[in-house]
Amino acid sequence: MRSLRKTTWMLVFGLLVQVAFAQAPTARVGDVTRLQGQGVNQLMGYGLVTGLDGTGDGSNFVPTMRALAATMQQFGATVDSINDLAASKNTAVVMIEAVVPDHGAREGDMLNVRVTALAAKSLVGGQLTSTPLVYHDRNVEGLFAFAQGRIMVDGITPTTGVIRGGARMERDVFINVVATGAELRDAGISSRWIERSKTYLTLVLDESHAGWSMAASVAQAVDKELSISADVDRVALAVDSKNVVVLLPEHQRGDPASWIRDVERTPILMESNEARVTINRGAGTIVVTGDTRISPVVVSQLGLTVMVAAPRADGTIPQPAILQQDFVALDDPNERAPNVRDLIEALNQLKVPFRDRVSILEEIHRAGKLHARMMYEG
Repeated sequence: MRSLRKTTWMLVFGLLVQVAFAQAPTARVGDVTRLQGQGVNQLMGYGLVTGLDGTGDGSNFVPTMRALAATMQQFGATVDSINDLAASKNTAVVMIEAVVPDHGAREGDMLNVRVTALAAKSLVGGQLTSTPLVYHDRNVEGLFAFAQGRIMVDGITPTTGVIRGGARMERDVFINVVATGAELRDAGISSRWIERSKTYLTLVLDESHAGWSMAASVAQAVDKELSISADVDRVALAVDSKNVVVLLPEHQRGDPASWIRDVERTPILMESNEARVTINRGAGTIVVTGDTRISPVVVSQLGLTVMVAAPRADGTIPQPAILQQDFVALDDPNERAPNVRDLIEALNQLKVPFRDRVSILEEIHRAGKLHARMMYEG
């Protein structure tokens, strides 16, 4: 494999303008939004794992000895001093997390549990003793679930694992998505259209679609589809770039589910999708959405030269004077104007490492020649 420092690679893109007519893709409102009040909730706990083969916390971790002593005393065993448990290395203190689904949970539902060791070397073979789980916000009081069971250790690290169906819900968790106009105003959403005595739903755009253009498109689509059945002039309003408030008509208050179904099924055109380049260094991925155009620019990165150039009057692409190159030309008049997808495809052909692809994209963006929003995940 040739070194990037010794080889000059030249990518030349011809900026040829073509007018293309294509049918805009459609999606449903429910595909790009969620209802306010709907979302996952975390339950947390602090428990003991037993049955470890000498990989537990040991006497050097005092909280484990105290927790083990308290558990034994709870069941009638006498422990004069935690020093009496110093030789026990088959026990570990762990943090426990269970996620309540975004549609809520009922008493008796079984949830998966994630277990993480605090000091143990390994949780292989461990059994979680019965542990109470509470809501992650301590302002919400009460017991929500009990967790227990054998731990299945992850393949990545032996100090974390999962108990499938290891938590049993002890109380209901309901999701309320309907709010009065007074509640919306108290939450800081103010508009003359919102009346305090009426009821509303709030659609929250997911992060990958949030923006003024998309919020307006969602509101307009719902208005066009449902204002007649609601018997009002306006049924939806985009209050900001992420939230769209939808009226719940009087005749639907007794059956909000059918109205929510109609709102989420409303089709919406996706031509206004914001141009974005999302980079996840941990996963090694680059996701491109929208029309991510690139203007003429030249970037040199570790011996790799990228050139985006406009064609001459006769349609030919100017060739720089270089002695050695791997050449990829994207100047087919039948193709659209060059964008990030073209660049990534060309870099893939030249087997450019992920780190260098990211650096090139970032430099072009900093130069103001990559016309898209750069986002990072992971």
